[in-house]
Amino acid sequence: MDLVPFIHFEKQEGLLCAQHALNALLQGSYFTAVDLATIGQKLDERERAVVGSSTALQQGCNYDDSGYFSIQVIQEALSVWDLELIPWRSEEAADARDHPENEVAYVCHLDQHWFTLRKFSVPWRWYNLNSTQSTPILVSETYLGMLLSQIQNENYSVFVVRGTLPTCEADQIAPTLPNPSTAPNESPTAFSGQGYSLVDNDTENGIIDNEDDEEIQLAKAIEASLQPQEKSVDMDEMRRKRLARFG
Repeated sequence: MDLVPFIHFEKQEGLLCAQHALNALLQGSYFTAVDLATIGQKLDERERAVVGSSTALQQGCNYDDSGYFSIQVIQEALSVWDLELIPWRSEEAADARDHPENEVAYVCHLDQHWFTLRKFSVPWRWYNLNSTQSTPILVSETYLGMLLSQIQNENYSVFVVRGTLPTCEADQIAPTLPNPSTAPNESPTAFSGQGYSLVDNDTENGIIDNEDDEEIQLAKAIEASLQPQEKSVDMDEMRRKRLARFG
Protein backbone atom coordinates (compact mmCIF):
# COMPACT_ATOMS: atom_id res chain seq x y z
CA MET A 1 0.00 0.00 0.00
CA ASP A 2 1.34 3.42 -0.97
CA LEU A 3 0.82 6.69 0.87
CA VAL A 4 0.73 8.88 -2.25
CA PRO A 5 -3.02 8.49 -2.97
CA PHE A 6 -3.76 10.02 0.44
CA ILE A 7 -1.45 13.03 0.04
CA HIS A 8 -2.89 16.39 -1.01
CA PHE A 9 -0.77 17.41 -3.99
CA GLU A 10 -1.22 20.28 -6.44
CA LYS A 11 0.50 20.32 -9.81
CA GLN A 12 1.91 23.58 -11.09
CA GLU A 13 -0.58 26.06 -12.50
CA GLY A 14 0.89 29.23 -13.96
CA LEU A 15 3.16 30.83 -11.37
CA LEU A 16 1.09 29.79 -8.36
CA CYS A 17 3.83 27.74 -6.69
CA ALA A 18 3.48 29.66 -3.39
CA GLN A 19 -0.17 28.62 -3.19
CA HIS A 20 0.75 25.03 -4.07
CA ALA A 21 3.56 24.94 -1.49
CA LEU A 22 1.29 26.25 1.28
CA ASN A 23 -1.54 23.85 0.50
CA ALA A 24 0.91 20.94 0.27
CA LEU A 25 2.30 21.87 3.67
CA LEU A 26 -1.14 22.20 5.27
CA GLN A 27 -2.55 19.27 3.26
CA GLY A 28 -5.69 20.93 1.99
CA SER A 29 -7.01 23.62 -0.34
CA TYR A 30 -6.70 26.28 2.32
CA PHE A 31 -5.40 29.16 0.19
CA THR A 32 -6.15 30.53 -3.26
CA ALA A 33 -4.16 33.10 -5.20
CA VAL A 34 -6.79 35.69 -4.24
CA ASP A 35 -6.33 34.89 -0.55
CA LEU A 36 -2.57 35.35 -0.81
CA ALA A 37 -2.91 38.53 -2.87
CA THR A 38 -5.15 39.97 -0.17
CA ILE A 39 -2.50 39.22 2.45
CA GLY A 40 0.19 40.73 0.22
CA GLN A 41 -1.86 43.87 -0.34
CA LYS A 42 -2.38 44.36 3.39
CA LEU A 43 1.33 43.88 4.04
CA ASP A 44 2.18 46.45 1.36
CA GLU A 45 -0.26 48.92 2.89
CA ARG A 46 1.20 48.33 6.34
CA GLU A 47 4.74 48.91 5.07
CA ARG A 48 3.76 52.09 3.22
CA ALA A 49 2.17 53.42 6.39
CA VAL A 50 5.44 52.89 8.26
CA VAL A 51 8.09 54.06 5.77
CA GLY A 52 6.17 56.36 3.46
CA SER A 53 5.06 56.18 -0.15
CA SER A 54 8.20 55.67 -2.21
CA THR A 55 7.86 54.57 -5.84
CA ALA A 56 9.02 51.04 -5.01
CA LEU A 57 6.52 50.67 -2.20
CA GLN A 58 3.73 52.15 -4.31
CA GLN A 59 4.30 49.29 -6.74
CA GLY A 60 4.25 46.76 -3.90
CA CYS A 61 6.96 44.38 -2.75
CA ASN A 62 5.02 41.42 -1.38
CA TYR A 63 3.10 40.24 -4.44
CA ASP A 64 2.51 40.97 -8.10
CA ASP A 65 0.10 40.03 -10.86
CA SER A 66 2.29 37.17 -12.08
CA GLY A 67 1.51 35.13 -8.97
CA TYR A 68 4.69 35.91 -7.04
CA PHE A 69 4.40 36.15 -3.24
CA SER A 70 7.13 37.12 -0.77
CA ILE A 71 8.33 35.17 2.25
CA GLN A 72 6.44 37.71 4.38
CA VAL A 73 3.18 36.65 2.71
CA ILE A 74 3.95 32.97 3.31
CA GLN A 75 4.80 33.59 6.95
CA GLU A 76 1.71 35.73 7.52
CA ALA A 77 -0.49 33.06 5.96
CA LEU A 78 0.98 30.38 8.22
CA SER A 79 0.54 32.52 11.33
CA VAL A 80 -3.14 31.47 11.40
CA TRP A 81 -1.87 28.05 12.54
CA ASP A 82 0.88 29.50 14.77
CA LEU A 83 3.46 28.10 12.35
CA GLU A 84 6.83 29.79 11.92
CA LEU A 85 9.46 29.69 9.18
CA ILE A 86 12.99 29.56 10.60
CA PRO A 87 15.94 30.21 8.23
CA TRP A 88 18.06 27.08 7.85
CA ARG A 89 21.34 28.78 8.73
CA SER A 90 20.02 30.54 11.82
CA GLU A 91 20.96 29.56 15.36
CA GLU A 92 17.36 28.46 15.97
CA ALA A 93 17.72 25.87 13.21
CA ALA A 94 20.86 24.24 14.64
CA ASP A 95 18.93 21.12 15.67
CA ALA A 96 17.46 20.83 12.17
CA ARG A 97 20.92 20.93 10.62
CA ASP A 98 22.06 18.12 12.92
CA HIS A 99 18.92 15.97 12.60
CA PRO A 100 16.75 17.21 9.70
CA GLU A 101 14.50 14.15 9.91
CA ASN A 102 13.20 15.28 13.32
CA GLU A 103 11.47 18.36 11.91
CA VAL A 104 7.95 18.38 10.46
CA ALA A 105 8.56 20.17 7.15
CA TYR A 106 10.71 22.53 5.12
CA VAL A 107 9.72 25.29 2.71
CA CYS A 108 12.25 26.02 -0.03
CA HIS A 109 12.54 29.06 -2.29
CA LEU A 110 14.61 30.14 -5.29
CA ASP A 111 13.87 33.16 -7.47
CA GLN A 112 10.07 32.95 -7.77
CA HIS A 113 9.61 29.25 -7.06
CA TRP A 114 8.41 27.73 -3.77
CA PHE A 115 8.07 24.09 -2.81
CA THR A 116 7.57 21.98 0.31
CA LEU A 117 9.30 18.96 1.83
CA ARG A 118 6.97 17.38 4.40
CA LYS A 119 7.03 14.51 6.87
CA PHE A 120 3.93 12.41 7.42
CA SER A 121 3.97 11.30 11.08
CA VAL A 122 7.01 9.01 10.96
CA PRO A 123 10.67 9.83 10.14
CA TRP A 124 10.79 7.49 7.14
CA ARG A 125 7.83 9.12 5.40
CA TRP A 126 9.28 12.35 4.00
CA TYR A 127 7.98 13.50 0.62
CA ASN A 128 9.09 16.09 -1.89
CA LEU A 129 5.86 17.93 -2.79
CA ASN A 130 7.31 20.17 -5.50
CA SER A 131 4.42 21.21 -7.75
CA THR A 132 6.60 20.89 -10.87
CA GLN A 133 6.60 17.11 -10.35
CA SER A 134 3.86 14.80 -11.58
CA THR A 135 3.45 13.20 -8.14
CA PRO A 136 4.86 13.35 -4.59
CA ILE A 137 8.30 11.73 -4.37
CA LEU A 138 9.43 9.75 -1.35
CA VAL A 139 12.70 10.95 0.22
CA SER A 140 14.25 8.60 2.76
CA GLU A 141 15.41 9.98 6.10
CA THR A 142 18.93 8.88 5.17
CA TYR A 143 19.06 11.23 2.19
CA LEU A 144 16.93 14.10 3.47
CA GLY A 145 19.96 15.99 4.77
CA MET A 146 21.81 15.45 1.51
CA LEU A 147 18.85 16.79 -0.44
CA LEU A 148 18.67 19.89 1.75
CA SER A 149 22.40 20.48 1.33
CA GLN A 150 22.16 20.02 -2.42
CA ILE A 151 19.34 22.48 -2.95
CA GLN A 152 21.16 25.03 -0.80
CA ASN A 153 24.20 24.59 -3.01
CA GLU A 154 21.89 25.56 -5.87
CA ASN A 155 21.15 28.82 -3.97
CA TYR A 156 17.75 27.87 -2.62
CA SER A 157 16.67 29.46 0.65
CA VAL A 158 15.48 26.78 3.07
CA PHE A 159 13.12 27.45 5.97
CA VAL A 160 12.37 25.05 8.81
CA VAL A 161 8.67 24.87 9.64
CA ARG A 162 8.09 25.02 13.39
CA GLY A 163 4.74 24.39 15.05
CA THR A 164 1.94 21.84 14.84
CA LEU A 165 0.60 21.13 11.36
CA PRO A 166 -3.10 20.42 10.82
CA THR A 167 -3.78 16.68 11.03
CA CYS A 168 -4.50 15.05 7.70
CA GLU A 169 -5.48 11.63 6.41
CA ALA A 170 -1.96 10.85 5.20
CA ASP A 171 -0.60 11.55 8.70
CA GLN A 172 -3.02 9.00 10.13
CA ILE A 173 -2.22 6.32 7.55
CA ALA A 174 1.58 6.71 7.41
CA PRO A 175 2.32 4.90 10.73
CA THR A 176 0.34 1.88 9.55
CA LEU A 177 2.57 1.37 6.51
CA PRO A 178 5.93 -0.45 6.56
CA ASN A 179 9.19 1.45 6.44
CA PRO A 180 10.11 1.41 2.71
CA SER A 181 13.81 0.99 3.48
CA THR A 182 13.24 -2.15 5.57
CA ALA A 183 10.31 -3.75 3.74
CA PRO A 184 11.37 -7.08 2.16
CA ASN A 185 11.71 -7.10 -1.60
CA GLU A 186 9.74 -9.69 -3.54
CA SER A 187 12.15 -12.13 -5.15
CA PRO A 188 11.49 -13.48 -8.65
CA THR A 189 10.42 -17.12 -8.85
CA ALA A 190 13.02 -19.33 -10.51
CA PHE A 191 12.07 -20.96 -13.82
CA SER A 192 8.73 -19.21 -13.90
CA GLY A 193 9.06 -18.63 -17.60
CA GLN A 194 9.50 -14.89 -17.07
CA GLY A 195 12.77 -13.18 -17.94
CA TYR A 196 14.47 -10.85 -15.45
CA SER A 197 16.83 -8.02 -16.22
CA LEU A 198 19.53 -6.49 -14.05
CA VAL A 199 17.75 -3.19 -14.71
CA ASP A 200 14.11 -2.95 -13.71
CA ASN A 201 11.80 -2.48 -16.68
CA ASP A 202 10.16 0.54 -15.09
CA THR A 203 13.58 2.14 -14.64
CA GLU A 204 14.44 1.45 -18.27
CA ASN A 205 11.25 3.22 -19.28
CA GLY A 206 12.04 6.20 -17.06
CA ILE A 207 9.41 5.25 -14.47
CA ILE A 208 10.63 4.83 -10.90
CA ASP A 209 8.41 3.65 -8.08
CA ASN A 210 8.27 5.97 -5.08
CA GLU A 211 9.72 3.29 -2.83
CA ASP A 212 12.56 2.04 -5.05
CA ASP A 213 16.29 2.35 -4.53
CA GLU A 214 17.17 5.28 -2.25
CA GLU A 215 19.87 6.69 -4.49
CA ILE A 216 17.43 6.81 -7.40
CA GLN A 217 14.91 8.53 -5.12
CA LEU A 218 17.46 11.15 -4.14
CA ALA A 219 18.56 11.86 -7.70
CA LYS A 220 14.98 12.18 -8.86
CA ALA A 221 14.00 14.37 -5.92
CA ILE A 222 16.93 16.72 -6.48
CA GLU A 223 16.27 16.94 -10.20
CA ALA A 224 12.60 17.73 -9.65
CA SER A 225 13.38 20.26 -6.92
CA LEU A 226 15.72 22.23 -9.11
CA GLN A 227 13.30 22.58 -12.01
CA PRO A 228 11.96 26.14 -12.62
CA GLN A 229 -10.15 14.22 0.48
CA GLU A 230 -11.21 14.26 3.56
CA LYS A 231 -9.48 16.27 6.20
CA SER A 232 -9.74 16.10 9.96
CA VAL A 233 -9.55 19.90 10.06
CA ASP A 234 -12.74 21.87 9.48
CA MET A 235 -11.99 23.78 6.26
CA ASP A 236 -14.83 26.27 6.77
CA GLU A 237 -13.56 27.05 10.24
CA MET A 238 -10.05 27.63 8.93
CA ARG A 239 -11.36 30.00 6.28
CA ARG A 240 -13.32 31.91 8.91
CA LYS A 241 -10.16 32.26 11.00
CA ARG A 242 -8.22 33.47 7.99
CA LEU A 243 -10.89 36.01 7.03
CA ALA A 244 -11.09 37.24 10.61
CA ARG A 245 -7.34 37.86 10.59
CA PHE A 246 -6.84 39.29 7.11
CA GLY A 247 -10.26 40.74 6.33
